[in-house]
Amino acid sequence: MPFFGSDQGVAVIQALTWMLWALVPVVGIMMALTPYLMPKRECFAVTVPDTAQQDPYLKGLKRRFLVWVLAATALLSVALAAVLAWGAAPVFIVLLTVGLLAISLGGYLPMLRFRQQVQAYKKAQGWQAEAVRRVGFAGPEDFPKPLSLKWALAYIPFILFVLALGIVGYPTMPEKIPMNIGMDGQIVHYAEKSFVLVLFPVLFCLFMAVIFTFNQWMILRSKKATDPSMPAASAWAYGMFARAQSILLVAMGLVLVGAVGILLQLAMVGVLSIFDAALAVLPIVFVIIVASTAVNLVYGQNGARLLTRVDGGDGLLRDDDSHWKLGIFYFNREDASLFLPERFGIGWTVNFARPAVWTILAALVLLIVAFIVFCLVAT
Repeated sequence: MPFFGSDQGVAVIQALTWMLWALVPVVGIMMALTPYLMPKRECFAVTVPDTAQQDPYLKGLKRRFLVWVLAATALLSVALAAVLAWGAAPVFIVLLTVGLLAISLGGYLPMLRFRQQVQAYKKAQGWQAEAVRRVGFAGPEDFPKPLSLKWALAYIPFILFVLALGIVGYPTMPEKIPMNIGMDGQIVHYAEKSFVLVLFPVLFCLFMAVIFTFNQWMILRSKKATDPSMPAASAWAYGMFARAQSILLVAMGLVLVGAVGILLQLAMVGVLSIFDAALAVLPIVFVIIVASTAVNLVYGQNGARLLTRVDGGDGLLRDDDSHWKLGIFYFNREDASLFLPERFGIGWTVNFARPAVWTILAALVLLIVAFIVFCLVAT
């Protein structure tokens, strides 16, 4: 059984805390840039003409939002770095949790304020849709598409391999397995040897596979985002965006199910120490964060960054602002879609007016609760 040294434990905690610290500037910068990553026809979750993106007033609102969020992010990052340098790891965890929530709310609340200002400006400018124009394509769509659900089958070999590792390693498994590391780098909790512990990495892999497959299915079933003023170009851009996000999802899922699942199992059967496994997981998480951020910055929401040099019309051909409550919650009983692109942010959301959505959300909550309960019981 590998030796669990306190020096190694301290190194793990230090690496973990600094990686968690790095989340603050990443989250803050992405939040600050969100208005610049949205489609031209949207400004702070309000529908505007494509050409309005050059409007000095709207550009000024975006700059103010950018400066405010970046300033708050910088202050929080410096404060957290000072706490880390001081060596107060427990205080850091509390401040980090509060800080990430503050950045999220600190970005959303100004968005609501600027949204009201854009709504008032839109009314003053007389921007309104004279008629609703819907976009349709006859025949097969020759646009990029997300990866199919067949890719979910790629999880199966990894899950079976993790299970096989547990079965083979169970006879030589240590009688006590370290499960938790304290902030001082010491092991604070051990679990007795049991086959349930061997199943824990397998259940982790199954859980992650289900979550990532659901997100893949969500992209495939989502309403496609198109701009009536440039239907073909916007449909192509959305296709590129959806395909890139689906590739990212599959890659992240396979890495987490494969690499992390195997590392967890090796730690369970005593081949690796919990410290070695944790240190190996950290760079994997770092790569995932970098890759996700890069895809979001390159494509923008709905592929908006791919259309920066494509000119749209100066009219307002479609306006569904009334269906977006507080700018982020979509309610439309007349829309059969369950999923659709977010209005402020990168990704997808749900149509809360559809009963099936509430059933799906309830099932996801039950799945997450069941997994958490299993983790608590197993460890």
